[in-house]
Amino acid sequence: MADQEKIKKYHELARSLKDPRHQQVVALVNKLLNGLRDVIRGEELLSIATSAVVGLISVSDVNPAFEHKVRKYNGDDFTDTTEETPAIKVAGNIILTGLPGAGKTFLARTLAAFCGLSFAKVQFTSDLTPRDLVATTVLEGDKTYTYLGPIFNHIFLADEINRATPKTQAALLERMSSGIVTYKEQGRNVTRVLPEPCFTIATRNPIEQEGTYPLPEAQLDRFLFNIEFGFASRETMLDLLANIDRIAELKIGPITSEEELLAARDFIFKVEVSDSMHRYMVRLIEACCEPFVFKDIFPDLKEKLGGESLVVLPPRTRAVLHLRGVAKTLACISGRRVVGLDDIKKRFLQVVNHRFLLNRRVGSLISGYGGRDNFIRSLIVGDPRRKIRGLLDVVPTED
Repeated sequence: MADQEKIKKYHELARSLKDPRHQQVVALVNKLLNGLRDVIRGEELLSIATSAVVGLISVSDVNPAFEHKVRKYNGDDFTDTTEETPAIKVAGNIILTGLPGAGKTFLARTLAAFCGLSFAKVQFTSDLTPRDLVATTVLEGDKTYTYLGPIFNHIFLADEINRATPKTQAALLERMSSGIVTYKEQGRNVTRVLPEPCFTIATRNPIEQEGTYPLPEAQLDRFLFNIEFGFASRETMLDLLANIDRIAELKIGPITSEEELLAARDFIFKVEVSDSMHRYMVRLIEACCEPFVFKDIFPDLKEKLGGESLVVLPPRTRAVLHLRGVAKTLACISGRRVVGLDDIKKRFLQVVNHRFLLNRRVGSLISGYGGRDNFIRSLIVGDPRRKIRGLLDVVPTED
């Protein structure tokens, strides 16, 4: 019943908008969420589905067009030419932190099918190499052929990304921030532009850490969202059992297209953000650098640290850019063309929770908060049950 009410509200919202392009964006999001609700069972995974749709149509990193001088062999001589790499908008990559068997792969594959986009999943393991992801050169007879790897698809799922070596993890960096991939072909560097929207989903298991390689902060910073989820609830498992036969009979196919997605993204990109909202975003990010500036933020912990900083490496420039992109998307799909405070606050936790490197001394002091992730949650949104105020409570919304 709750889902039907949400769908009804989206239909009413789309009809109420005057700009046909805005109507199309809201209708597109409604189609995708409606389709996913029909297949994905359980509130836990539906929450992830919503985040995936927001990430897909948000812009996380923007790259201008670049001109390159290229020397090519032409007959008996070399010719200097100029080639242009087009401007690229990269979608909001997301990382899913949770236990295996929750349906993450099924979600990513279903979303790609609904959008009519190419999809590839790679199970990351310690023996995986960058070449397995990017390109393989093979000599067949007297000719050399280059076969492009799975990284060149629209939607790429890196399953258990922290099980691969740092070198293999780093093979995704260029894709995630620039929407291009550079590799060697016959002794020279070749750069290919990836198809848009270029969307990366990664998963990691927070429990089994043996044989894993933690993601470096530079790579975590390239994810728009970190979505945390735990065990499926009793209601979710019962819902899945009740619907498994019907799900097995479904045929999943495109309900939108690459062109519609890109048009929606470009419209969202033009949503307005006032100077005052920009300043509020910056104040939030600055507050993450030194939370103890605010007297209501963990006063007991501040005393125990004896003047030391709580945060060693805080969210910075890319975080505020990602926050801006998410706020634009949330404003647009809520029927507004101007970003408001609620659009900034709504997903702020998911935008910054994976970008903190805490003081080493904090580790033994935050066990009472349920570990690092719960501590970061309390730091950002507070915990009314424990009478803890978070940054969203204390950072002033006005100059």
